[in-house]
Amino acid sequence: MKVTQEKLSASQVSLTIEVPADLSAKVYEDTITKYAKSATFPGFRKGKVPRAMVIQRIGSAALKAASLDELVEAGVKAAIKQEKIEPAGQAQITSSEEELFTQFEPGQTLTFQVKLDVVPDIELPTYTGLTIQAERVDPDPERVDRILEQQQESSADLIPVEGRPAQLGDAVVIDYKGTLTSEEGKTEPEDLSGLEATDFQVELDQKKFIPGFVDGIVGMNAGESKSIVVQFPADYGREDLQDREVTFEITLHDIKERELPELTDEFIKSISKYENLAELRAEFESQYQKEADEQTEQNKEAALIAALIDSTEVEVPEGLIQQEVRAIVNQSMYQLQNQGIDVRKFMNDELMANMQETARPDAIRQVKTDLILRAVGRQESIEVTDAEVQARAKELKAALSGQKVDRARLESVVYEELYRGKVMTWLAENNSFELLEPGSLTPPAEEVPAAEATVDVAVEAGDETADETAADDQASEAAKVSSKKAKPKKGN
Repeated sequence: MKVTQEKLSASQVSLTIEVPADLSAKVYEDTITKYAKSATFPGFRKGKVPRAMVIQRIGSAALKAASLDELVEAGVKAAIKQEKIEPAGQAQITSSEEELFTQFEPGQTLTFQVKLDVVPDIELPTYTGLTIQAERVDPDPERVDRILEQQQESSADLIPVEGRPAQLGDAVVIDYKGTLTSEEGKTEPEDLSGLEATDFQVELDQKKFIPGFVDGIVGMNAGESKSIVVQFPADYGREDLQDREVTFEITLHDIKERELPELTDEFIKSISKYENLAELRAEFESQYQKEADEQTEQNKEAALIAALIDSTEVEVPEGLIQQEVRAIVNQSMYQLQNQGIDVRKFMNDELMANMQETARPDAIRQVKTDLILRAVGRQESIEVTDAEVQARAKELKAALSGQKVDRARLESVVYEELYRGKVMTWLAENNSFELLEPGSLTPPAEEVPAAEATVDVAVEAGDETADETAADDQASEAAKVSSKKAKPKKGN
């Protein structure tokens, strides 16, 4: 097959492909045979219809068009293999379809042109002997203490209090009802649905309610009633309460204080699988050190990749960008579905376009990374063997037991994973790293105020709703500690 290449850019070529007459004839005959095998004609068994009758029934124009499609596809595939081209997307036919149809005659030479994105040749910079700066990640020395404190809180007994007023940290039982201060033209206060409850237990924690609500309860005695005026925030969830003043009539019934269990070995055994406090602390400190080390390695890898990208000129093929954009968007949609969100209900062309545009910068960076690592791998003759791919694929298939797995797709993903890992390992071994103090390379993030649980939400969901405002990492860590149910609280 005669193929003429013209380089349009570093990542795109034009191919003029001349398909020989014998291949043209073969594809046309194969097309007729395919139709003959599937065609059903009265008086003939399936697959036994005469060739002339198939041509007459299907039509020579339809057969010619179908053959042309097959011939162009076969010609592009053969040209890519013959010229040892590494494609980076689907070929685009630049010849006129009408002209090709007119030109094509079975058994005669067919010439056409295509445009094809290709993996570009990359001029690699110096990629060995570098000193890469990366942030070190240290484990939080107070992390275990926070977990233990949370476990103490969750296992605390509530003891009725007499002889003193309510104070921060107590749990109190109250009745309350909120009324909105009258607006101009109204002579009576407005009743507010949702802002009233009886025998409601409130934990006196200022972070869990709108400002002023808890402060107003602090200092009250059991049996006392009181009016509290609070100002709702301008960004409050209910529009009818935004930036409005509300008066709460509150009656306090009971005051209870938390009695925390001591951190004894017996307590540790009651809430976890560990025998004593020292064993738990040692295990968790080891686990957190391992996590910090893994995060440090991730920082080193990210810094190394960033250094290579910043010093390498790469013309990224559009076909690879689009492919990576689709992968990112599909992953986002998959995550939404896993959260129980039916993406079909809100997805439209505009939203899809926005998601694709948002994903594009990350897609470009990912493609650049892949191209650079692939170029380094070729330069250093790094290879992944079939045995390595099969072994890793076998592990993954075992982990996905019972699920339908596309074997070819799985092995392709495994190959890419192993290849990238080998190249990154080689690069790490042939460069050095300077580990800097945590935060030294990262600009400080803007401080975001912690979300506040509002009074009416707490009324609907109770004190547990407010507890959910605790940091996610502490909640998950506490779950790791507890392997047994905490003992029931008293005084409820």
